[in-house]
Amino acid sequence: MIAHHAGKWTGATCAQFLFRLFSRLRVPQPPARISITTDGNPQYLAVLTRQCQEPGIDYGRVIKHREGNRLVAVIRERVFGNPTIASISTSRVEGYNNKIRQRVSRFARKTASFSKTIVAHTRLMDLFQFVSNFIEAKEGTTPAMREGSTDHIWTWREFLTYHFQL
Repeated sequence: MIAHHAGKWTGATCAQFLFRLFSRLRVPQPPARISITTDGNPQYLAVLTRQCQEPGIDYGRVIKHREGNRLVAVIRERVFGNPTIASISTSRVEGYNNKIRQRVSRFARKTASFSKTIVAHTRLMDLFQFVSNFIEAKEGTTPAMREGSTDHIWTWREFLTYHFQL
């Protein structure tokens, strides 16, 4: 998980999220590229086309059409860059959202443990992001280790007693 941002679905919220996301990514050197896929939310389209048309970015979006509760069509479209149609997918993000809903009760629908403030919601996501990136290992490594942010799997004790010097 690279970034998250809480708020209503507005252009300003989307711009803040994308600023946070891009501030944490390394700009790739050609021929490497960044591939971005969003859903049909028009705010992403407006902000990305305005702010992120760089040579190293491929942007596509998935638009799902529903009739009632039934999915009737999935349209994958290139917006800019050169993403392959097969790579335009939101399934990883949907899977990650499912992981969050399963592990954090306040994300379940119609629950008494929902976040009462945006600050509480954001802090919980900060904690979940840290655990996911630094503590939970898959095949002996964490995402933070693969990105070079740390050289070991963190423990809860290490996380809770770590002192950061400015």
